[in-house]
Amino acid sequence: MLALLKGTLLLLVYEAYGHRQQFSIAMTKLNPSEGVDRDSDRSPICEHPTFCEFIPNYPSELVRIALQNNPYIRFYTNGDELDTPLLPEDEPEEQPLCVSSEQIVFPKIALTKDKDWKYIINHENWTQSVRVETCIDEDKPCRVIEGFAEGYVTKCRQKYLHRQLWAVAENGSISRETFRFPASCCCHIEFQGDKFLKAYRH
Repeated sequence: MLALLKGTLLLLVYEAYGHRQQFSIAMTKLNPSEGVDRDSDRSPICEHPTFCEFIPNYPSELVRIALQNNPYIRFYTNGDELDTPLLPEDEPEEQPLCVSSEQIVFPKIALTKDKDWKYIINHENWTQSVRVETCIDEDKPCRVIEGFAEGYVTKCRQKYLHRQLWAVAENGSISRETFRFPASCCCHIEFQGDKFLKAYRH
């Protein structure tokens, strides 16, 4: 009986130590500070300022286990699609004031509304897609109407929106988080009459 108790105690100690090691590994994999630009604000190195589609330290194994432990979320997938309207043949082609790029992305990590970087579940057959629209010439003058009135200056500016997606936490739990994505490129008009008058007087 005593030998059995000793064996059980050793097994419990071994399992507890093993779990601590596994959690430590998971924490290491889930550390967004790895693979970041050390000269910046420790944000992940991404093509876009608020999200990454590809990141070297994405915790694939942790996400896979989290999906296995939470099979119910398969009924709550998110997916956007691009809508390309067909214009009548006799209708002239529209010219946007600000040129932008519209696409569907599958982000792996993104910036939340609270300015925290968190991993998004996009793994194998379980994906979440988001439609984004990004300014190509941000902070550049708008097309066509530039110079339409003296004293006014136009500029293309990126607009953002918040989207809720499923994210994975450090302990492997899954939750809905609100992330920030580029939504549109708008023409901003600003009156700078004072600057115009000063330049005219000189």
